[in-house]
Amino acid sequence: MNQTLKNILTGPLRVDEQCLHLELSLGDAGLDSLAIAELDLLLAEHGLTLGEDRLASVTTLGALDQLVDEHLAGRRRP
Repeated sequence: MNQTLKNILTGPLRVDEQCLHLELSLGDAGLDSLAIAELDLLLAEHGLTLGEDRLASVTTLGALDQLVDEHLAGRRRP
């Protein structure tokens, strides 16, 4: 899992690190719509502007991790 995402999830969003399984649903991780909005703001503070709609479109932590990785890969391309 992307370290920035992991730090945000286990820090400000208070997801138990032992629960960070890629197949875990966002809801089961405790990420409701307010937490998704906060996640969007926290990611933006790290230069990752994804938008609440894109974040809410994923259903698992694995899909969220992939979304972050794809965004980072796109930023690195010339």
